[in-house]
Amino acid sequence: MHMSKLLPPSLRPVYFNMRGIPFTKGYKKEFDEEYEKKSRDWMRYQSVPRLNYRIDSEIETEKGLAVKTWEREVEIAEILKEQKYSFEEPGVILNPYGLAPLCAYILFYTEEKCKVRFCVKGKSPEMDITDVVNKEDRWHRVPVYGLYADTENVVSLQLLDKENKQIAEKTIMIKTDPLPESLEDLVRIEKKTAPSAMKLILVAGKSTAYPAAFDEKGDIRYYMLYRPRGYGFFELANGRFIMMERQTLLPTKMIPHSTQMYEIDYLGRVYRTYYVPNGIHHDVCEMTPGGNLLVVSNSQCGHVEDCIAEVNRQNGRIEKFLDLRDVLYTAYRDRTNWIHINSLDYNAKTNDVIFSARNLHSIFSINWKTNKLNWILGETNFWCRTPWAHKLLKVPSNMPWHFQQHSVKIIRRDLDGRRDTQHLIVFDNHWHLRRRISAFDNDDKSYVTIYEINEKAGTAKILKRFAGIKSKITSNGVLKYDQKRLFYMGGYLAYPEENDDRGGMIYEYDYDTGREVNRYNMRHFFFRAFEMTPNLNDLASAMDLQGEPCVGYLQPFEEMQEIIGIPKEMVESAPLECQEERVRLQIEDGNLWVKSRDHLVTQVFLVGEKRCYVKDFRKPEREQDLAAEMEYFLSIPLYNVKKGEYTVVVEFKGKTYNTGKTIRLYGNLQ
Repeated sequence: MHMSKLLPPSLRPVYFNMRGIPFTKGYKKEFDEEYEKKSRDWMRYQSVPRLNYRIDSEIETEKGLAVKTWEREVEIAEILKEQKYSFEEPGVILNPYGLAPLCAYILFYTEEKCKVRFCVKGKSPEMDITDVVNKEDRWHRVPVYGLYADTENVVSLQLLDKENKQIAEKTIMIKTDPLPESLEDLVRIEKKTAPSAMKLILVAGKSTAYPAAFDEKGDIRYYMLYRPRGYGFFELANGRFIMMERQTLLPTKMIPHSTQMYEIDYLGRVYRTYYVPNGIHHDVCEMTPGGNLLVVSNSQCGHVEDCIAEVNRQNGRIEKFLDLRDVLYTAYRDRTNWIHINSLDYNAKTNDVIFSARNLHSIFSINWKTNKLNWILGETNFWCRTPWAHKLLKVPSNMPWHFQQHSVKIIRRDLDGRRDTQHLIVFDNHWHLRRRISAFDNDDKSYVTIYEINEKAGTAKILKRFAGIKSKITSNGVLKYDQKRLFYMGGYLAYPEENDDRGGMIYEYDYDTGREVNRYNMRHFFFRAFEMTPNLNDLASAMDLQGEPCVGYLQPFEEMQEIIGIPKEMVESAPLECQEERVRLQIEDGNLWVKSRDHLVTQVFLVGEKRCYVKDFRKPEREQDLAAEMEYFLSIPLYNVKKGEYTVVVEFKGKTYNTGKTIRLYGNLQ
């Protein structure tokens, strides 16, 4: 037992954080009951069966991306079988799912099973894009990527036998449309001294309107005609990734967060829509290839961006929800966005989660099973007056520190052949305006840093450090160890006016010498950048359409104890200022979407003759005006509403209005 526990309470040491607030275990009392109720509520909703009501309404009804993809997948399978295109006269479907204009399917049938290789001819031979579908088949749907925009692209196809010997060859032409204006002049080559270790670099998020990949000449060879939430893409195994919806958000005390995300591939096939009740932000990672997802979420009880949730990959259930207040208690919990988790990664061998806390200038490791804090990699004086000082990793006395870091990821490649070490790659923004810290050294550079961690010895040191232009937020680093290259993906230049108002900078370094090899200047800010690595075998395969396209649960309507009246005043006839900040309704995948500016719609009612339902958005109240001009949809599921006819009523800017729209539920289709 610790010696302090043997002392009477009056003599026990009291810890303080750096702002003089006493450290205590547990939450502030005013949040306890609200937090517990919210936890019980959304856990309870996960056990409610999803009812397939027939919905009839004059409200505009849309199918979500996953549902549209599933329907399109059936169409393409039918085209392939019914048309029975030949290799000599193949069928070509440009942009087969409507989201990837520089991709195509080439469809044909062969009498014998074979593999297929394609080559999109580049503007020069080294710019050719070549890839192979390695699985042998007779019915072929060859995914082609790397087309140029506004070009009659030359695409070569080769049939290959088991030994990869060419059986036949054919050339086809594929004409594409021009780029969107926002992608013009996306990339400028600032320095080019050697071939890049990445054939295609993909940037996404922030003010980059559409995720896009460019080649070594700076030409756009891929883009997705869909603008996700500003956090961009998150890579998964098998050439897929997670993308957050930007239209349906959850109001918080600060910036609203997405309530749904998509598993998607480079062709734009959406495998599933996942609903996450407390919102998603900043990062998503796989626990194992094809396994459950870890997402960064919110407590929604006085704080934001402070939780990690485990989402079941198959059914969307929240398997675990960890509030970091349960780990760090009140240490530095002196503001709403006290911790700001901005990246995470999972070590399947040790069951540990490593995450970056931007507003604490620190990197943490916790055991996902026990919630035990393993270690902290952070500046010593920042933690010395908290109970967590003994969790600090020991570092060399002259080691430079990271500040407001982003994109902490585990390096899966063994860099030193030792079993007792692991390595992390971190983007050190080297910025401290969110939480000023006395140790800040005013260095005018940002860095990609590789740390060597010896958990058994409790030590850490910098293995490599690569400097670049100051990038104050977002950004990431990518190590291509086999090619001995390190990429500095500077996504948000601190002083764009000094760089011709450009938003980002990408450096490619020689890993061993630190020499700058190539440099790309980006027109827009971006969240992260990485190598575009499609999985051709996966893209060439038909989707598994078992299960449900939409999984997980959001907090639904609650049945009211009383029947309320329908207001006579219509929202369309509200005062002029309300009309300008109008309320719009939509139904998508069985959810009612209600659109307005942030925090203006505070309650939504379904009013029927026999019963009424309400969804309350009055809490949490907005603390800052960061999102005051943001317009987005609140998504409310209808699966627990009993059949009948209901009028949609909204409380808008403190007053209740009739929308004039009705929803009729006709019972379970099953």
